[in-house]
Amino acid sequence: MFRKLVPVTVAASLALVAVAAPGSSAQSRPARASGEVVHHRHGKGGSPCEGLAGCTFVQLQGDPKTGASEAMFTLKAGTPFSPHWHTSPERVVGVSGVMLWHVKGHKTYRVGAGDYLSYPSKAVHWGKCAPGADCVYYVHDALPYDFHPAGR
Repeated sequence: MFRKLVPVTVAASLALVAVAAPGSSAQSRPARASGEVVHHRHGKGGSPCEGLAGCTFVQLQGDPKTGASEAMFTLKAGTPFSPHWHTSPERVVGVSGVMLWHVKGHKTYRVGAGDYLSYPSKAVHWGKCAPGADCVYYVHDALPYDFHPAGR
């Protein structure tokens, strides 16, 4: 979803220009798409979050036991989550509601619809879904998912 920009070589730049040039066959006849298309509807379903009442999640893509994964979480309004850390760095995008997200050694972050929060591996974090509306947020873990309780 969000990717780090990578420098492009001169040869690669020229190849891109040649492919995108007006009148090229790439514009008039697209190549067949490769890979799968994945679609999930995030409704009232979902699996319960381990050890956290008021939380459900839908696994979107990847296998959190073996590698990178993406999931959509729903946390009931007013529900806190305790201090913990993960081996993987995490990328979070708010979908709805407002999360008050604490990262140890940093400030408290307000994560609402469209907001992005990224923190490194092993960063202790905790928080709460603000009262008023359930919180829905997307999480990407680059490495297999693990959960380690921690003190503040």
